[in-house]
Amino acid sequence: MRPMPKWAHAMRPYVKMTSAKDKALAYLNRFARTEKQVAQYLSRKGFPQEEIAQTIAYLREHRFLNDDVFAESYIQSRIRHCDGPFKIKQLLLQKGISPDIADHLLKQSYPDDLQQEKIASLVKKRLKGTKRVSRIERERVFRFIASRGFSRYVIIQVFNRL
Repeated sequence: MRPMPKWAHAMRPYVKMTSAKDKALAYLNRFARTEKQVAQYLSRKGFPQEEIAQTIAYLREHRFLNDDVFAESYIQSRIRHCDGPFKIKQLLLQKGISPDIADHLLKQSYPDDLQQEKIASLVKKRLKGTKRVSRIERERVFRFIASRGFSRYVIIQVFNRL
């Protein structure tokens, strides 16, 4: 990165703020993001923390950023991909959603009966075409479903029904 000319430092508060907003809006134009993701992006681009805070406040005020709406949408997307609540929560935490919001939205959006439906569909998909399932195959499928983020309790309930 080349050093800025001396006169550019005097202009920086005026130029960078609009530039930070523009960068953030362009970043949000592609996909919905969390405040943490936008802040990290602007930080990587070299903007100072106070400009980042002002930009995020502007975006929040104009409803370009809303972590609750993002989390709801993200949860629904991950449910469609047959991910379990533990995996979804971990992904939300990585994206900067608070644990309380993640727990609340997961309990609201992903009840046990829906989890059981998703697990049953995964089991049928993994075991399709097999008439007799060995203990080893059953354990392999169990580990696969557990790796998708479902609790052992719910997995066992589904396995007992099958």
